[in-house]
Amino acid sequence: MKRFYVVLFVLFALYAALIGRYVLQGDAFAIPVHDRGTVADPHTFMTAQQITDAESLSRLRSLTYFLLSPLQAGLILALLGVSVRFRKLVERWFRHSFWQAAVFVLLFLLLTDVIFLPVDYWLLRVDRSYGLSNETMAMFWSDHAKDFAVNLLATWAMVGGFRWISRRSPRRWWLWLWLISVPFIVFVTFLQPVVLDPLYNDFQPLQNQELKRDILALADKAHIPAHQVYEVNMSERTNGVNAYVNGIGGNARIVLWDTTLKKLNTDEILTVMAHEMGHYVEKHIYWGLLYGIALSLLGFWLAFHAFGGFVRRFGPAWGLRGERDLAALPVLLLLVTLMNFVSAPAQNAFSRVIEHRADMYAMKMTGDGDAAIRAFQKIAAENLSPVTQPKLVQWFRGSHPTILERIHYFEQFQRRPAAGSNGAK
Repeated sequence: MKRFYVVLFVLFALYAALIGRYVLQGDAFAIPVHDRGTVADPHTFMTAQQITDAESLSRLRSLTYFLLSPLQAGLILALLGVSVRFRKLVERWFRHSFWQAAVFVLLFLLLTDVIFLPVDYWLLRVDRSYGLSNETMAMFWSDHAKDFAVNLLATWAMVGGFRWISRRSPRRWWLWLWLISVPFIVFVTFLQPVVLDPLYNDFQPLQNQELKRDILALADKAHIPAHQVYEVNMSERTNGVNAYVNGIGGNARIVLWDTTLKKLNTDEILTVMAHEMGHYVEKHIYWGLLYGIALSLLGFWLAFHAFGGFVRRFGPAWGLRGERDLAALPVLLLLVTLMNFVSAPAQNAFSRVIEHRADMYAMKMTGDGDAAIRAFQKIAAENLSPVTQPKLVQWFRGSHPTILERIHYFEQFQRRPAAGSNGAK
């Protein structure tokens, strides 16, 4: 077993060295020569300090991302021995399998949460040091507690479902779990804007009545059944800017961060909102659900085969009794962690497609490429976002086209009149 861990450590060290060299060295954010001095050149709309901060912050976040998933997987492997001890404890404490599973999950999640708490705190410190975060320690602990509670409830439900189904259908549990997950995913999508989001932030109707009328007029033209626009007090947490339309049907909610209201002009806000409405009109939420459901089918099937193979091959060395052993549940977490990491490029490629489609819709609605360019220039400056990204980083982390690519697209509409729209004000 020691030899196994030594090999894993050596492999991780080599991986970390290669990733560190790729992410931290070289001029990874250089823009093409023909873009220098244009509206896509960050030197024309960001200060030298903002450009330096954006690039260094991106390097730090990318390095953290690429190292954290393998570290999580390695930690879970290292904790398999601990999970066996937890299983022995809960079997001594409780006779009923329900309580054994519930307390086992609680203990294991508490342990991993404590271990990775320093990482969460370090990321907060990084954002605060770059002037992006205003989050207090009280907010940090409050959000952390809420995240843990939501994660615990979801894990209890998944573990309970897995143990019940795997006992009755040991060869098809992956298919039954996938079928059960489909309505659950849809249900959560409906609930998020009205139940989950308000747990973390305060929402109130938009106070700027003129802007509200303009946004609702845009929504009406887009046939979005919204009668209210909300602003959320994100300035107590961040200096970044954002806006979104989420939910389905009658639960659709148009939301602006208060920082967006302070830092963008009306015409810029309208182009951003037209983009967000494009997601709704083109049913990107539904397409995302379908894509996620299809990807999860493959994931459940792979998890079934990988889980069984791992437990049969390596389980005895850790003291695992078989696939239904409570102590083997962290292996599923290990597989989910690895599959999320490996599937990130495919998920982001899909996301970039629908984000570009939303940009196209925004231009169809407003025709105001100039306002869109100014909006994304300000977004880059306020969020400290580089206008370009290294290819590997964009594949794994780029859920949107780069700001350079988006500005290039909007340039086509700089001098075009609004295409039959009300126009931005």
